[in-house]
Amino acid sequence: MTRIALFGSEGRMGKLIAEEVTGNPGYEVIQAFDSGDELTLDPRVEVVIDFSLPQAFSALNTLVKGKDVAIVSGTTGLGETERQMLESWSRNHAVFYSSNMSVGVHVLGMLMKTATRMLGESFDRELIEFHHGRKKDSPSGTALSLLNNWDGEQVYGRLGDTGERKAGTVGVHAVRGGDVAGEHHLHFLGDGERLTLSHLATNRRVFVMGALRAAAFIVGKPYGLYRMEDLLDQKTLSSLV
Repeated sequence: MTRIALFGSEGRMGKLIAEEVTGNPGYEVIQAFDSGDELTLDPRVEVVIDFSLPQAFSALNTLVKGKDVAIVSGTTGLGETERQMLESWSRNHAVFYSSNMSVGVHVLGMLMKTATRMLGESFDRELIEFHHGRKKDSPSGTALSLLNNWDGEQVYGRLGDTGERKAGTVGVHAVRGGDVAGEHHLHFLGDGERLTLSHLATNRRVFVMGALRAAAFIVGKPYGLYRMEDLLDQKTLSSLV
């Protein structure tokens, strides 16, 4: 059994993880923390699952400092300060970070790399992402991770007389509204043809299950910073999809 503390327990993902764990013999939520709670970690906790906000990382640091506990974080919108904190924690904890916990998004990134290599510079590139109206960061953390696979100046939306499309640029567009769990569409636009690679999350349970798999994976691992590719190697991928 994986013994968990939820950080950001009153958020959408925190509540969904708590619901999923109820009655599941493989996991147990020992503690739940949100804004204003006393930050004292139960020694039974093996892993802290964080779905909070970047500005809550200082409180998360207080919670885990000096504790022999692993960390799983899916918080998005991180700045350089928060990324440095992840690196710092990884020197004393096993830390798993992913801006998107789904298997499909990881595979999308692999396909994106292959298409980019094969199509070269002859195809223009545009990314469009959709999320619910309550999402606070834009573009999404997943979009930013995917964009790391594309070189070129990033152009965020277009307004007015922008002139002809500049060669080598990458268009980025964020759509917000409704209850969209998450969609990411990658467009490769050539002369006479267009290739589109897409991932659609139809509900948030896919992210919940990814976070729980990450929690079970990270407990007992050596100190370091782990990513989705560490979890989804060829041995484990077939058992997760």
